[in-house]
Amino acid sequence: MERVSQQQQQQCVKRREVPTTTMDDDDDNERQQPMPWPKKRPCSRVTQEQVQRDVDGDDCSSTVQAIRGYCRKRNMPSDVYRPVVQQDADRCSGGKFRLTDLIGELHRVFAEDRVNVEYVQYLMESYRSDPAEWLKYAKFNKFRYTRNLVDAGNGKFNLMVLCWGEGDGSSIHNHPESDCIMKMLAGQLTEVRFAWPEKSAVDDVDEDDQQLQPMCEIGRTLLETDGVCHINDAMGLHRVENASHTDKAVSLHLLYCPPFEECSTFNQQTGHKTMAKSAFWSIYGEKVSKKRAEEHVPADDN
Repeated sequence: MERVSQQQQQQCVKRREVPTTTMDDDDDNERQQPMPWPKKRPCSRVTQEQVQRDVDGDDCSSTVQAIRGYCRKRNMPSDVYRPVVQQDADRCSGGKFRLTDLIGELHRVFAEDRVNVEYVQYLMESYRSDPAEWLKYAKFNKFRYTRNLVDAGNGKFNLMVLCWGEGDGSSIHNHPESDCIMKMLAGQLTEVRFAWPEKSAVDDVDEDDQQLQPMCEIGRTLLETDGVCHINDAMGLHRVENASHTDKAVSLHLLYCPPFEECSTFNQQTGHKTMAKSAFWSIYGEKVSKKRAEEHVPADDN
């Protein structure tokens, strides 16, 4: 029987080590946390002719035509909406649609009196997640998910990065007089939608005394990296949760027209609602002071 050499044994047990990035937790509970995503995406070499061909492609043209048709039906100016450079452009050149480009385009669009919802969603879909651009906003708390302000939008919208630890989730909530467009940046989240709780058939019964009944689930969607969903109160209520007990998740949320400071949360078993105030865990990459954080507990309004 042949004996295995020491060099062969080393080759058999040799494993590839995967580097991880780390991030500090809150001041009271600082710890190093491995992130399940790389810092940067590899650069793909694409010629400028290929970029222009992608921009003029059928998918982009059909999207732009749909947007222009949407504007014409509502007597809205269609010339302010334009196609975004495809994300497959060279990431080492100016062809990439960056997070700063997204923010700049949102400011331009929201300077108008009326906003095309489909175009705003198109912009959120056009941005491809790059941790190198949003990692500075990703502030985690080991006790619950966090809301981190990226841009205040001159009072017309809020762009936020939400960080979800393992098993974190929001309660069922609404979006008062606002739209919310949510995009996955890393990991996976489940969005569960609910119908509004039914009101009592007796008109003079106070809301708090209405008959208790569970809320009705009307949809469930698994969102993966770069996935996008849109919701407003006419579409129902929702809850967002990270079902994984091993992986974190990060999402980008756009609340607009107008961003709100409080919302209603709902008990799934009874349908009763409670008002909750909103707060940020960090603003522009800087963590909010501990005193301010204690005064305002973040609401479940993602």
